[in-house]
Amino acid sequence: MVANEQALYLTPAASVTCDSVPTRSSLLSRLRNVGDEASWRFFFETYWRLIYNVARKSGLTDSDAQDIVQETVIAMARKMPDFRYDPAKGSFKQWLLLVTRRRIHDHFRRAYRAQALLGEASSAGGSDPENLEQVPSPALAPDAEIDAAWETEWRESFFQAALARVRQRANPKQYQAFDYCVLQGLKASEAGRRLGLSAAQVYLAKHRISVAVKRAAQELEREAAPSAGLGP
Repeated sequence: MVANEQALYLTPAASVTCDSVPTRSSLLSRLRNVGDEASWRFFFETYWRLIYNVARKSGLTDSDAQDIVQETVIAMARKMPDFRYDPAKGSFKQWLLLVTRRRIHDHFRRAYRAQALLGEASSAGGSDPENLEQVPSPALAPDAEIDAAWETEWRESFFQAALARVRQRANPKQYQAFDYCVLQGLKASEAGRRLGLSAAQVYLAKHRISVAVKRAAQELEREAAPSAGLGP
């Protein structure tokens, strides 16, 4: 094997793991201590974008979606002191979805009440009630749409997390070949030209990193399996 091939395969795919990511059961247990800033920061950095993107896909504005993130984290903080691990109660993934969905629905209900109060104020001010616009009923995002968005964003969040973990551990040139071909869509010949590798080396690097990313994502999914045992 030539020198650059040895460098290319210095980090085997099987050695790329997510061991630095704490298991969700361990994380959830630590979150029972609301003063554990490090664990809460890790939780926020891991899940805020997931919650935000689902809120946006539900029809909320940027600022409203940011509010949903904050309200979801606050709701969880209030429930965590009573947290008990219970596999029979459902997965952490489902619990976080229920909490987020409840916050989204609450937002739409508040917006509806605000519109209704505005209509009442206008009526009391002398406007003809018959000419007032009908205040629409709460435009709740359908649960099915929220659930579908959640599944999409959940997979994307784990894919991005897996990429980050693999990128930290993989041989840089090997990961760059994967990035060129898979993430940027370049041909193997062009990626090889930029990296000084043959097309065969690029294909092998792409395969190794692809396998590593898949394994990392599966590991993250398994770590997210522990149950919360709490309601929304």
